[in-house]
Amino acid sequence: MSLRFYYHSLRRDVSNFSLLRHRDYTGFLISMHQSGTHWLKHMLAIAIAMRHDLPPPRYSHANDVIGGVRDLRVQQRGPVLVSSHSIPHMLVASRGLRRLMRLPPYVVLVRDMRNSLVANYEKWNLHYACSFSEFLRGDMSGKRFNNDLWWCIRFCNAWGRIAQRFPEQTLVVRYEDLQTDALRELKRIDDFWRLDLGLAPLTRGVSESSKDKMAAKRDPETPAGVTVVRDDKRAASDWFGAEDRKFFSSRCHALLRHDLGYDYGRWPASSS
Repeated sequence: MSLRFYYHSLRRDVSNFSLLRHRDYTGFLISMHQSGTHWLKHMLAIAIAMRHDLPPPRYSHANDVIGGVRDLRVQQRGPVLVSSHSIPHMLVASRGLRRLMRLPPYVVLVRDMRNSLVANYEKWNLHYACSFSEFLRGDMSGKRFNNDLWWCIRFCNAWGRIAQRFPEQTLVVRYEDLQTDALRELKRIDDFWRLDLGLAPLTRGVSESSKDKMAAKRDPETPAGVTVVRDDKRAASDWFGAEDRKFFSSRCHALLRHDLGYDYGRWPASSS
């Protein structure tokens, strides 16, 4: 299984040149799926709008302020920020290439993989049409799901290596830390990207980005059946049966090289 994983990882990673093509930005937000991307973007977008006297983001995803690399920039003032879920080409971790090519500073948003996987399954389960246990075992080829355990391990290994090698150009932000103290984490990002947003705009960003306020700004073009906020109130760990936990922990132990501060050998007590 390990050889298959590394084969599929190499096959997919060497063909992804997106981050090498798209470089001319103030900052680049890279995030795991279902790690609070919309929340963080919305908080930053509100702060940027206040600081630079711009219209606030129209929808909760804030793509009109912090969009993807292919999105047209709506506002011509303020920092140029983009976001992506991209797993980088191995050359992004090359010291030699970075001496020849400027890459933007990366903020990497991560979350406990167990929570990310459960949230992704809840969001897309009508499209996946399978049990959570089947989804958890995933598809190494990457053809069936837009996110699974194999994708998460590849993401953490790639960006963990880059963060370790280039700490001055890579800031890891954990979703759980955002939940604990969102303003503190926004200040870290503000300092890292040198946005000079200031305390008042950052505080506004937090206050205007509650679940209720963001839910009221849902994009009407969101596909039917796709949930943005989790409906199931069970703890994510409760989705994993005994065999699921064994499978998850064993794969992490064998393949995960950068845990980014998470302990995947421990499981909380059931909340039921």
